[in-house]
Amino acid sequence: MSKNFLKKEGLTISNRRSIYIKLLIIFLLVLIISFIFILYSNKFIIDNSKDVYYSNIELNNKINNLKKEIEKKNNYIKKLEKNNKEMSSIFSKYTEAVKFKVATSEEIKNELFKKDEEILELNREINYYKFLVNAKNRNNLISIENFDIEIFNEDSFLNYSFLLLSNKNNVKIKGIIEFYYDGKIKNRNKLIKRKKIKTSSRNISFKNFLKISGKLKIPKDHGIDALYLDVKCNGKIYNYKHIFK
Repeated sequence: MSKNFLKKEGLTISNRRSIYIKLLIIFLLVLIISFIFILYSNKFIIDNSKDVYYSNIELNNKINNLKKEIEKKNNYIKKLEKNNKEMSSIFSKYTEAVKFKVATSEEIKNELFKKDEEILELNREINYYKFLVNAKNRNNLISIENFDIEIFNEDSFLNYSFLLLSNKNNVKIKGIIEFYYDGKIKNRNKLIKRKKIKTSSRNISFKNFLKISGKLKIPKDHGIDALYLDVKCNGKIYNYKHIFK
């Protein structure tokens, strides 16, 4: 072989070796870079996984705590509902008891009122028979007793009540009642004589005795000095005069 050929062959081998070495170095560099990349990627993934893991643990703890709080609230709500039912039951029983007491009280009050009315009626009968026994003038058909009157609202209204007694036992008496008054007109000092007062009910019908009460309306500008009651029965007038002091 010639020297030139050997020289070229050596250069070729040297070039190939250099190429191989370069490739090897590049490969090693790539390998090292890949390893480093993989290493840091794995570390990042591991770190990220740790963060996710701890976040999940914290989230689970929060969820568990919330579940416990919800359970406590539910238990408290159940307790309140139970107490509410108990209170409603007590309130219902109390209400029923109060209603019963009120009803009983009203019943007792009504019974007492009936008894009072019965006693009053008996007293009236007793007084009536006493009146018959002690009557001085038996020629009169009736007698006017227990006349009472009250003034309200600055002389505008008069509340009256009186008792009619019959001199004839168990005889039905019919008639009418009328009211009159004497007084004056306040602003003019004008005198009023025997002015008739309108009444809602004038007719009467009774046996033995009758309790009559009502209300009379008087003009506000009229002052009253005397009130007259006329009871007309069997063509005769029985009257009563009340003087205001």
